Amino acid sequence: MSRLIGSKYTVTGGPLVTTFTSSGTFTSGAKSTAANYLVVAGGGGGGGYHYCGGGGAGGFRTSTDDSFPIDASTAYPITVGAGGAANSPSPGQGNGSAGSDSVFSSITSAGGGYGGGDGNAGGAGGSGGGNDNDDRGSPEGTRPAGNTPPVSPSQGNNGGIPNYSISNDGPRGPSSGAGGGGAGGVGGDGDNHLAPGAPDPDKQSGYGTGGTGGNGTASSLSGSPVTYAGGGGGGAHNTGIGGTGGPGGGGRGAGYDYPLTTQSNGGAGTANTGGGGGGGSAPPASVNKGGAGGSGIVIIDENGGTSLAGGVWSTKQVFKQIVEDDWI
Repeated sequence: MSRLIGSKYTVTGGPLVTTFTSSGTFTSGAKSTAANYLVVAGGGGGGGYHYCGGGGAGGFRTSTDDSFPIDASTAYPITVGAGGAANSPSPGQGNGSAGSDSVFSSITSAGGGYGGGDGNAGGAGGSGGGNDNDDRGSPEGTRPAGNTPPVSPSQGNNGGIPNYSISNDGPRGPSSGAGGGGAGGVGGDGDNHLAPGAPDPDKQSGYGTGGTGGNGTASSLSGSPVTYAGGGGGGAHNTGIGGTGGPGGGGRGAGYDYPLTTQSNGGAGTANTGGGGGGGSAPPASVNKGGAGGSGIVIIDENGGTSLAGGVWSTKQVFKQIVEDDWI
């Protein structure tokens, strides 16, 4: 459809959506002057070997009001951030790696923070990684920062911390690893309680549940709603239950699933969602590894653009618009 607005003739024949799942170059259309965008960075990797924190989700930035200016017929380099590597427990134990930034024009989304390992806090980033079960923050209660560096609207949320509370009923003991933050929510705290109904005497007091990854955020810029940038779940303490990854590609934390049937290492964040990787647990080798973060994505929606039509419209052009009922 065409529309006449003052002295500008705007062609809006339908959006042109370009999706980048890896780095490349975006070339704008000959009449494009504005765009909508989604820029999601790579998620952070989970810590390994020791009841570790999940990785934080990559930063999530979007604009959907046709207000972001672009130049017509212009090449823009696009960077799609890689997910951060998980910590390998051999030869040692420690933090995962931060995710990498994604970039379109002046918009940079920050990589997700790494998940903390072996007594370490999670890293700051687009969303913060979760703390290992032995780090309650410094000062106590401080969460690994999301939205780092700060932008508005916020690109992410803080990671979780371990919970040593003794005010709850039920078996309790050392905490599990905390969940990484997501675009839509803070990472869950590592629990020091089992899930209800744990039947096995080997899975009792002290074998808690990893913190859940923070929720992601949905976008429909691709043409259908997709949730991106969920945080990674925290690794379980001993033979406890791994934290659930946040919706939006977050990997599950290492440990048992519920209801305690299968053990696994920390899960990787889903590719091209920016999800954080799940945190690792303790030996055996089947559960001590964290998961890598998921790679990011960039989506650009050109709105048709605006081209000058002159300040004076001919009678013929005005008549054509009226006949076609093509005014807005």
